[in-house]
Amino acid sequence: MMKTLHYFFFLLTRASQRKAAPTFNHLISALGCGMFFAAALIAAAAETPSPDISLSLRGVGDETVEQGEPLRVTVRLSVPRKFSGEVQLAPASGSWSDAIAVELASVKGGAVVARGGLVGQSATPHATLSAAKIAGGLLVISSSSMKPLAPGEYVVRARLAINGGSGWSGEVVTDEFPLHVVATSEAPYRVTQRVINLASEALLAGQLEAAAAIVDPILQRTPDDVRLLTVRADICDRAGNPLAALLCLSRAQRVAPASGVGPPALEREALEARARASFQGEKMPSTVPPAWSWPPATVIAIPEAELLGFANAKGGSNAAMAAPPPVILSSTPATASANPVPVVAGGETHGAIVPSTELTDAKIITDSTGQWAVAATAGTKYGKTQYSPAQATGAPNISVAGNSPDAWSPENKTGGTDWLEVTFAKPVHATEVRARQNDSAGAITKIEAIEPDGTNHVWWEGVDSYQAPATREIVWFAVRVSKTAYLVAKVKITLNLSATPGWKEIDAVQLVGTGD
Repeated sequence: MMKTLHYFFFLLTRASQRKAAPTFNHLISALGCGMFFAAALIAAAAETPSPDISLSLRGVGDETVEQGEPLRVTVRLSVPRKFSGEVQLAPASGSWSDAIAVELASVKGGAVVARGGLVGQSATPHATLSAAKIAGGLLVISSSSMKPLAPGEYVVRARLAINGGSGWSGEVVTDEFPLHVVATSEAPYRVTQRVINLASEALLAGQLEAAAAIVDPILQRTPDDVRLLTVRADICDRAGNPLAALLCLSRAQRVAPASGVGPPALEREALEARARASFQGEKMPSTVPPAWSWPPATVIAIPEAELLGFANAKGGSNAAMAAPPPVILSSTPATASANPVPVVAGGETHGAIVPSTELTDAKIITDSTGQWAVAATAGTKYGKTQYSPAQATGAPNISVAGNSPDAWSPENKTGGTDWLEVTFAKPVHATEVRARQNDSAGAITKIEAIEPDGTNHVWWEGVDSYQAPATREIVWFAVRVSKTAYLVAKVKITLNLSATPGWKEIDAVQLVGTGD
């Protein structure tokens, strides 16, 4: 654009040195040239717009953090609304994720005082954004970076900057979010928030014992803090001590209605389902869990009237789980359905489950023959916006296994059946469908493909043989078929909610195929 303007003024200057008629002619020529190039540049910009970038603060409920309290920020990249094309993020060197930055700046003058580092690394150096594909990640401004900050008013912003490369080039910045930095306080809410964020920082670094050491001194004094009990249960479960996790969750369940605070019941129940699955399963740890994996004694001081629950539920003891505390499980563990859906033979059930070794995020997300769902409906939904069917559209946006409001979840946890039906923008002759399960995998019992006119084809029906490991994981369920002679516009996924414990959640669905 600047070169066009320079040329335009050059022609005007030359025209001013000529007689009247040539001056007018050159003026018209310059104006026409300038308008032509400007129109070309505007058209090019319209074809490849800048990505939209947004951020959200994690673990900050009141726009306030303390000195030395780490700040977790989720950044999301997408194409502008109503834009139907693609935006390529392909820097000349490094990865597209390296181009994302989170900055903490002082309101006075706006100087950057701290920067956030990305948790993990992108599996691919390039990313494609579209109406069905987003990108982003979790960035953390460390506790060591936050500690020297003076109390006062700050702003948080995220920035994407790519200079050169084969894709989009430029810089976009989010709106500035206000953040109050205050001195360390002993106010109960403030203490809990600080401890949770410090423990989360340790967990992100894989330091389970350090996370437990951060939580336990406060939990010792306030054993009925629902938020701390939930975090401690997560630490226990990750440490391979599901029994300790259940103790924490049992106490949280008893005090949650009275406290009126803490994570939603769905989050606690998802944790409980994973812990129960580990505790009931055959993959019990072969060694005694480390001492630090147990919560403080004040947490496991269970009323005597409740002590029979564990013995009745488990029907015995496991030497590897021998523990000093008394035990309570608030209810009998959920069991799988006694009447699983039978495998259908013959007919149109001709698909085969794809081996898990072939299903990785990196491979699936970069599959050029795959497309993500653009619309979805379901039999039921847990929430109006969060956990709604719409959360199963677009590319995967959940990075950690477990409960997430960014996935579809049925209204019921372990009763009856439910279904999710997703629509794709381009009907194709399909060869495969893939569903990304971020929580309680193993409940899918039927996959159906639907033509544009509504004709239904059963691709697969049966019982998923998936066995949950000791540590939770995100699981892809995929069914492969011979290339269909018909076009597939929709896919319907049916779940047996009693097949596995816990809330079932689906993050994304991809259809693989071609239009010819």
